[in-house]
Amino acid sequence: MLGEELRPGLGTWTAHHDEWGQDVRGFAIVEDERLILVDPLLVGGQWDELAATRGERALDVLATIHYHVRSGGEVRERHPDARIWAFQGDRDEIAERAPVDRAFAIGEALPGGLVAIGPLPREEVVFWDAARAALFAGDVLLGDGVEGDGLGLCPEPWLDGASLDTLRAGLAPVLELPVELVLTAHGAPTVTGGHAALAAALAALEG
Repeated sequence: MLGEELRPGLGTWTAHHDEWGQDVRGFAIVEDERLILVDPLLVGGQWDELAATRGERALDVLATIHYHVRSGGEVRERHPDARIWAFQGDRDEIAERAPVDRAFAIGEALPGGLVAIGPLPREEVVFWDAARAALFAGDVLLGDGVEGDGLGLCPEPWLDGASLDTLRAGLAPVLELPVELVLTAHGAPTVTGGHAALAAALAALEG
């Protein structure tokens, strides 16, 4: 498994982002015949872990937002048959960072059974993984230890002029899902009580 196994077939790891100046988190879904990377940044020996985890599996790379393509381009260089996916509203920005093989729409079925929810401010999306009751979030939700204790919303300046109310409305559909895990690219993931944590984070915007 690439990194730490959170659930059978679901792994996470951190790597230092030189431009951001902090550790960031990526995720891997390992199926019998496919490996899916979400928001991957790989450094050092993590490349060997990727190769070992992949084996003969097909390889797909998804990003919640263009900033989180991260190592996607290098993944493609090292694994030329890897497929890079892009939300159609963010495709041009993603294509500046990695070659795009497939564009997808909101609600479309993706590798690993993921489904994109959005679009959110900056054409960001979150991914719902029904099989593992997990929600993958890039920048719009911050994990434990980033802005304080527990799950929280990103700072409003990150939204490029959009309001937190707009973000709240965009994320509202996730409260209809049986979320157990909230897997954030920044900070520690929420691995129990995900729905309650989401509800609390969104309620913090009210009023």
